[in-house]
Amino acid sequence: MHAAVLWIVLIPLAAGLTSWLAPKNNSSIPRAAALLGSLISAALVGVVYLGYDPAAGGVQFAFTKTWFTIGDALADMPVQVTLGFGADGLSLPLLALTGVVGFAAAWASKGVRTRANEYYGWLMILLAALYGVFAATDLFLLFFFLELTLVPMYFLIGIWGGEERKKAATKFLIYRGMSSIGLVVAFFGIAYLSGKVGGGMTFDITSLTQQLHSGGAAAGLAPVAGALFLLLFAAILVEEALVPFHTWLPFVHSQAPAAVNMLLGGVVVKTGAYLFLRVAGGMMPAMVARYALLVAVIGVINILWAGLIAFVQGDWRRLLAYTTISHMGVFLLAAASMTPAGLQGALFVAVSSGLLTALLFAGVGIIGERAGTVEMAALGGLSKPMPYVSGLLLTGALGSLGLPGMGQFVGEILSFSGSFSVFPRLSAFGIIGILLAAVYLLWAIQRTTFGPTPVTKEGLRDGTPGEVLPMVLLLIAVIGVGVFPAVIGQTAGGTLAALAAGIGG
Repeated sequence: MHAAVLWIVLIPLAAGLTSWLAPKNNSSIPRAAALLGSLISAALVGVVYLGYDPAAGGVQFAFTKTWFTIGDALADMPVQVTLGFGADGLSLPLLALTGVVGFAAAWASKGVRTRANEYYGWLMILLAALYGVFAATDLFLLFFFLELTLVPMYFLIGIWGGEERKKAATKFLIYRGMSSIGLVVAFFGIAYLSGKVGGGMTFDITSLTQQLHSGGAAAGLAPVAGALFLLLFAAILVEEALVPFHTWLPFVHSQAPAAVNMLLGGVVVKTGAYLFLRVAGGMMPAMVARYALLVAVIGVINILWAGLIAFVQGDWRRLLAYTTISHMGVFLLAAASMTPAGLQGALFVAVSSGLLTALLFAGVGIIGERAGTVEMAALGGLSKPMPYVSGLLLTGALGSLGLPGMGQFVGEILSFSGSFSVFPRLSAFGIIGILLAAVYLLWAIQRTTFGPTPVTKEGLRDGTPGEVLPMVLLLIAVIGVGVFPAVIGQTAGGTLAALAAGIGG
């Protein structure tokens, strides 16, 4: 069990290699490998989740081996990089999110026939890389896995996407590549300056967190800490596709395949949220406190801007992109409060938003496959020919706007409880954005599923049980989080409380 988290990363990699080696004219073998790999890794996440001891806290199920060491590489400081994997209260909920969405996306890929072995191979590599981001206990290794996500995403969009797939893949690569430049500079800067205090340059996340909380580290960081934090924060804004670096996400969503959109909106974008909590909050607490108002203002801008822009979207995929941006605005507002309630709310929002976004993209994908379009103006009255898909789409939309009994409701309650205690006026504006979300989502549902059914859509076939299974699984997960919030709260509470205490929240 000590290496359980490592196997969570390795199993999808093995499934990806198996898919690539499968015969090119047989889609059943790579699909079976992807389904089996994603299911086993998700089940292993469940085992780790149940076995985690919140009372003991810290990183558990750890595996650590020295990767490489460079003696006196930078200013007479040795550099050590480790192959470190493990899970704590912050990473476990996001590992679970990755497992659920990853299996659902693999299942939802049934319609892929062209170059299926390559498709499922890249999908599993993407899943392994996402697991690696959340499981890495070494900052260099985290960055490695974050970069690894770019490669499969580029090919998944560029080969199996829509008419402008190549342009979308390139735009994704450019924006995320810009983010990578900021991240690598910030990561090396943090590690270097902490090494001046610790006597050795390390990328071990636990060691960095401890060193950067010491008085000597704080003094050593003072001259450049502000610049490092702002660079890191700008890179995180790109990762999360937040204003003013948001334009890539709606376009990429409009071109990517449905299953890829499930992972993109459900997990890939959430890596930015993890970086904010893990690196900014964990390693630069004084800077988070100094720039908290800036972070909160940007969060509210994203809530309101995304809500207003969503009203003029006619394409369901672009609408869902702006819904994700709005959710991440709530995340920023809550995280900026750095209170225990705000941090728990931020984590709940990240997880619930990921589940709901994946659910809605799965439904939109089925509608697009049946109707040949996801333009609302060309749809309408789909509740008659497609009652199951329409019902699940409605339920997902209600969950996304914060229906009680679902995870997003818990996240928003905790988020605004934390933010109102620190930023009452900004939080009031944030509430307006939540109301906007209710209006544009219900309006989109009304245009799609209610009213008269166009003659050309009357004969549409509803989703089969196999097709709607991913939506059902995701709905069960988001209801589970909403009805039993202790599933996340108890696991992450100690880690987030320590994070808030380190920043003075």
